[in-house]
Amino acid sequence: MLTRPDGCRWAEYWWNGYRILFLENDLLRLQILLDKGTDIVEFLYKPDDVNFLWRSPIPFYRFPRNNLAPSDTGCFLDCYPGGWQEIFPNAGLPCEYKGARLGLHGEVCLLPWRYSIKEDSADKLSICFSVDTVRTPFHLEKTLSLKRGKSCLFIDEEVLNLAGEDMDFCWGHHPAFGSPFLSSDCFIKLKKATVTVAAGDGKAVTNLTPGTFSWPLVPGKKGGKVDISICPSEKETVADNIFLTDLAEGAYELVNQRLKLGFRLEFDLEVFRCLWFWRVAGGSFHYPWYGRTYTVALEPFSSLPQLTEAIKRGQQLTLPPGGRKKTFLTASIIKS
Repeated sequence: MLTRPDGCRWAEYWWNGYRILFLENDLLRLQILLDKGTDIVEFLYKPDDVNFLWRSPIPFYRFPRNNLAPSDTGCFLDCYPGGWQEIFPNAGLPCEYKGARLGLHGEVCLLPWRYSIKEDSADKLSICFSVDTVRTPFHLEKTLSLKRGKSCLFIDEEVLNLAGEDMDFCWGHHPAFGSPFLSSDCFIKLKKATVTVAAGDGKAVTNLTPGTFSWPLVPGKKGGKVDISICPSEKETVADNIFLTDLAEGAYELVNQRLKLGFRLEFDLEVFRCLWFWRVAGGSFHYPWYGRTYTVALEPFSSLPQLTEAIKRGQQLTLPPGGRKKTFLTASIIKS
């Protein structure tokens, strides 16, 4: 049962043995998996009944509650429902750090989180979520807030180093967008960036030439230029991992011209210094996508992948014993 009939409100439900938290106001409804990383699996704009986030084809099942499985990559992909994940303290492929094996995208995306209500009124709802990592000594808190009459999710976060030594980490957010919002009618508004197109992995089909270029034009493999600010159609058979650095501001917009709706994400550029740009339109084959995926993800990260490589490049974030770092993000639905 929701806490009130109108304004900002919330409710906890159980589904298949898992806790799910609903947050909403008059414009937005969010669905959060409390027992899996606080994944946001629904970001619904209520006036138009449009969910902006992608639903993965991977079935949501009773998964291991951490990323410590002895597989090559951990459990992230086996348990990936789509939507929006918190990524910490590793980003990207598995690595070993100070004797700890860290799986794909780290620990917190597969751990259960606690929550407490900070403010609960019709005008404003603020809920604090917290988690302690297992293989690394961190405490992470984030507060999600909604306000009456605003189509915005406000996120305030803080990480604490519980160790008696300096600790390095990567930090990121992994929102992936899907239909009905995502289509070839969508384009990305981004002021400026350096574009690095990663080489293919042998499982993906791409029309882009690997290398470093200026936003948004990338040389195509068959000649000419590809404008990567325009989202591919579902039938284009492409898949790309792209990294955007030297950002002019900590913000982007993904806009659907036909629906006249857009998603704007603002983020702390001092912490999230680059965007990972993942786009798949049926072009990724073999495990885990098997040619069945259509999504675009624009992900603020503190560095390029992964933690040990970030340390070599001097891109890691570091906290001394007892040190803290705060950051923020704001996600908004815009009408165009």
